[in-house]
Amino acid sequence: MDRVKYLVGNTSKSFDVVIVGQGLAGTTLAWALRQRGVHALVVDRGDEITSSRIAAGLITPVTGQRMAVSWRYAELFPFAETFYRCVEAEMGQEFFHRRSMIRLFQDEAESQAFANRANTLLQGLVRQPSILVDETSFHCEQGGFEMPCSARLDTRGYLEASRRLFESENLFRRGEVDPAADIQLHPGHVALPRIEVLAKQLVFCQGYEANALFPTMPFNPVKGEVLTLHVPGLEETRIVHRGVWLAPLKDGLFLCGSTYDRDRLDSSPTPEGRAQIEAKLRKLLRHSFQVVQHHAGIRPVVLDGRPILKVHPQWPRLAVFNGLGSKGALLAPFFASELADSLLSSLRNEISVSGN
Repeated sequence: MDRVKYLVGNTSKSFDVVIVGQGLAGTTLAWALRQRGVHALVVDRGDEITSSRIAAGLITPVTGQRMAVSWRYAELFPFAETFYRCVEAEMGQEFFHRRSMIRLFQDEAESQAFANRANTLLQGLVRQPSILVDETSFHCEQGGFEMPCSARLDTRGYLEASRRLFESENLFRRGEVDPAADIQLHPGHVALPRIEVLAKQLVFCQGYEANALFPTMPFNPVKGEVLTLHVPGLEETRIVHRGVWLAPLKDGLFLCGSTYDRDRLDSSPTPEGRAQIEAKLRKLLRHSFQVVQHHAGIRPVVLDGRPILKVHPQWPRLAVFNGLGSKGALLAPFFASELADSLLSSLRNEISVSGN
């Protein structure tokens, strides 16, 4: 208790909000709070390989074999673009790349599914140019379509640059928070004595990891593996899908993925995962390629595919922001902003009550 009293009297160790986890969810929430003038600290273990850091960051309007429109795309895409552009402007660095995507059909079933929806649900999101791709580079016997309203977020660059900025302002702390052992709840704050921090609000953004304080989160995690490739002679600047996606990076490199494994939930790349991606890539690409890197991570997918924004029913100073899954680059800005507004409202109400 003496340690907590010391922290209460030390303004350099007291924050409006502490965010646990600096993945896509935690980083974007930190930015949303920053834009609202909220004093927030991010705490993270600093793992080199995480699902957010190896994610492709694809923002795609049409997905799946049934050609479904991404949930709330018309609302979420422009919001995400505006949000990331604001972050870029503050940091003087580009992460959000508006980039047309090409989807090549794998078979007649996909072609027919597209034909059934092209003039209804998909109208305005797709087009069919006379020349889709360079047929000397890609297999496109079944045809396909273009998605002009799409993008890619350089997730690793976004996370690393954000961390550097937060560190420079003493708003980042490398450390670990065990929800079961490290948290002390008090009437006016939450204490984290092990890392010597106090907060009025604590938000967990820890991915799929178990959280003893929120034990009922409906996770259905999926391991995904991705390859970084060198493809000599390939000059495609768009993202191309056919069984796998192939996304251009810098210096002649491409990112390719991904696998979906619900059984082996670890971050270790596997020979089977690499072989699966390579086999599908050969059905897409006519060029030879070299594997430069091979990574794996676990996506925090939830059963209904919707992000989790939840305040603890018993302890309102605790909240969680999670479950962004494979569409995190699209979902994170809007829902981080929703949660930031809610947290700001709670902080203002607290100030109002204490002022009375």
